[in-house]
Amino acid sequence: MENEKLPVIEFESQVIEIKTETPTTKTLVFDISDIDFNFYPGQYVMLQVPYPPTGEILKRAYSIASPPTQKDKLELTIKRTPQGRASVVLTQEVKIGDKFKIKGPYGKFIWLPQMSKNIVLIGAGSGIVPLMCMLRFIKSAQLWDVSAILLYSNTSYEEIIYREELDKLSELPNIKVVHTLTREIPEHWKGYTGRINKDMILKEVPNLRDNLYYLCGPPTFVDDMASILEGLGVERDRIKKEKYD
Repeated sequence: MENEKLPVIEFESQVIEIKTETPTTKTLVFDISDIDFNFYPGQYVMLQVPYPPTGEILKRAYSIASPPTQKDKLELTIKRTPQGRASVVLTQEVKIGDKFKIKGPYGKFIWLPQMSKNIVLIGAGSGIVPLMCMLRFIKSAQLWDVSAILLYSNTSYEEIIYREELDKLSELPNIKVVHTLTREIPEHWKGYTGRINKDMILKEVPNLRDNLYYLCGPPTFVDDMASILEGLGVERDRIKKEKYD
């Protein structure tokens, strides 16, 4: 089922808030109150990031974290990568009032309620961002007939992006949030440990073949998850993928 393509626009917007999500991750909140910007949950924008050391303008794709129901503010969540250039500028140098050129929306990694009322979101690290957009959309648009399950993998408890908000979302009757940690496990941890695997999926996801699946994270993670799902009998066209390099 093809969604109507939304117009791609370019605009300049200023940062009006900076939220610290984890020790390596920040959310930049842009003012779009005077811009008519529409997108589907799961899409991304291209951000132009001036890079002073070389004078370059770096162009980077970032998934939109805020739901399309939020018309006045656009949120992008950015995780600092060790060898990153743009991500270092965006998580360490940016100040409130800084202006950026933004262009979008882009991408086919889209969920809308008419596509499926049962969705399973599987993410690792900053791969949570477009999945969070979908969950926030379910809540803000009050889509109580949609059932969503999130399986979310992180290296450590401190690195769980949106941790408190995910706890609140999981109190909704139609959203289930399942965490797993792969490296550092705190003493009182109640969630899973280790990578998301076949047993975890079988235990947490009912009616495997009826859901639409959205996988987002590093390329190997996404490919591994897709092959587990296909091995469990999920049809390939029910699996949507977004890879973060």
